[in-house]
Amino acid sequence: MEKTSDKVSDKADLTAVPIWRCVDKECKVWVREEMAASDTPECPMCKGKMIRGIKHLPKLIHKHKSAPRNKA
Repeated sequence: MEKTSDKVSDKADLTAVPIWRCVDKECKVWVREEMAASDTPECPMCKGKMIRGIKHLPKLIHKHKSAPRNKA
């Protein structure tokens, strides 16, 4: 029964994320909407059209670099 509880906890960590995905069936490229280069991006690999979609992904952790310290 441990495997079932592990799967449930893994799914709880996922979030519905808006994405752009390539319309070409052979191209597997997708990009998080927040990281897209424009409001209507083109596929970075095949230069084809991209459409909006949803993907369930782990939350993206934004790491902030600390300011450089002055060596005085």
